[in-house]
Amino acid sequence: MGQNLSLSEKFADTSKATLAPWDRNADIILGVLWACSLYGIGMICCAIALLRRWANSDRGANLFSVLAAFLLSTGWPVILLYFAMSSG
Repeated sequence: MGQNLSLSEKFADTSKATLAPWDRNADIILGVLWACSLYGIGMICCAIALLRRWANSDRGANLFSVLAAFLLSTGWPVILLYFAMSSG
């Protein structure tokens, strides 16, 4: 056992190895798709939080408030900052 663990050949130098152009493009596209997916998840969560906050008010939620929530949720990092700074 263990007699095949040491090799007498030297390994090739892989320090200058690069990605093929199609692999680099695929990695960029995959990164953009991941970023868009996470941004979309943030939009949905903030729209739901806005609707929940507006539904607890005296007016309730209607079609206009749903559309406004999804429109406002495009800037969801700002909305999260607003929720963090506001009380209640």
